[in-house]
Amino acid sequence: MSTDLKTEKKDQIYKIVLISLGVVLLTVSILFLKTYRENRQYIAEIKIEKADLETELRDLSQNYDSLQTSNDTLNQLLVTEKGKIDELLERMRVFRNNSYFEISKYKKEIGTLKGVLRSYVIQIDSLNSKNKELNAENIRVKKQISWVKERNEKLESTTENMKELISKASALDAVSINCFPINKKGREIKKLSKTEKLKTSFTLRKNITITPGLKTIYVRISRPDEVILSNPEGLLFEYENTQMAFSAKRDIEFEGNELEVSIFWDNDGSLIKGEYTLDLFSEGIHIGNAKFSLK
Repeated sequence: MSTDLKTEKKDQIYKIVLISLGVVLLTVSILFLKTYRENRQYIAEIKIEKADLETELRDLSQNYDSLQTSNDTLNQLLVTEKGKIDELLERMRVFRNNSYFEISKYKKEIGTLKGVLRSYVIQIDSLNSKNKELNAENIRVKKQISWVKERNEKLESTTENMKELISKASALDAVSINCFPINKKGREIKKLSKTEKLKTSFTLRKNITITPGLKTIYVRISRPDEVILSNPEGLLFEYENTQMAFSAKRDIEFEGNELEVSIFWDNDGSLIKGEYTLDLFSEGIHIGNAKFSLK
């Protein structure tokens, strides 16, 4: 009887051990399956991020390709940055380390490349877009001035009393407008090669209804090829809700009486022969225009 009890106890112990091992094995299997699924999801997410980064890099590469400039130094820098993008794309192509740490490194590098691209866009816009903007601006301005002249002609067809009221209510009005080259001594000359400055002279008509005080007058000179002679700082002024380039400006004190004014433009070497157009603006109004020739 004692031997049977011992045998029965051993059997129970074996059963308990087997059950425990089964529970442990089942637990390990469940944990393994869970970890496997999580790992597959983790790898899938990294692959998605990697694919997104590769697409972002290709778009960035196309953005670099779209940049155009006549500046050789800047072109070389663009080629260098484009090479960095190609190198990064190749590294990502062979990338096998499924790590968010590596993905973060690539994101940081792409962020740097984007920052460099933004700085180049600003530089290229400054270097290459100026003439295009000015040409388009000239077309707009011609249309605007034509519209202003047409409007003035319609106003002139009204009664003399209405003309008088409009004249009194208008802003500055420039007459006797002349522009001619001068040399270093300030003397008027005829030779283009010896031109130091262009001197614009005009008279502001008497207008007692205008608010007295400081007035800024802008001179805008257009070459025969319609390129605007610009100021050294490349500053703009507003006319008819449009930002326009000007050649020179001067601040004057206008008290309502007739006033003679001269404004000078420093020759930057961009003068050519032919007929020029000159327009005067003040306080958002076109106040006079003239033509002159350089030989």
